[in-house]
Amino acid sequence: MTHFPILTSVLLGLAVAVAIFFSLGMAIMADAFQRLHFGAVVAGISGPLIALAVWIEDNDAQSRIKIILIVLLLVFMNAILSHATARAIRVRQQGHWEIDPSEKIPIVSPDDKRAEEA
Repeated sequence: MTHFPILTSVLLGLAVAVAIFFSLGMAIMADAFQRLHFGAVVAGISGPLIALAVWIEDNDAQSRIKIILIVLLLVFMNAILSHATARAIRVRQQGHWEIDPSEKIPIVSPDDKRAEEA
């Protein structure tokens, strides 16, 4: 059984550094919608770095499968949570979810020719 404690430590250190850096970025952002992007990076980068450290350090197949499933669940649920949070922020700011014509947000319908060209 081969252990690589230095490599594992470096990977875990990088995961922690990414989490701290993007947490600070989240704290200094002015808008709630901007803050959502920083949480996604932590889940998308720190999670796989931790999974790689576990994969390298532990030769047990069950541990490896579990960490991969945990990271996949974390990344998948992060996308769902970000969408739900953005929707809740919009409802809180606007009072409703629907688009107001005064916002000038382009709406593409199935009948629109531009949607077919894209």
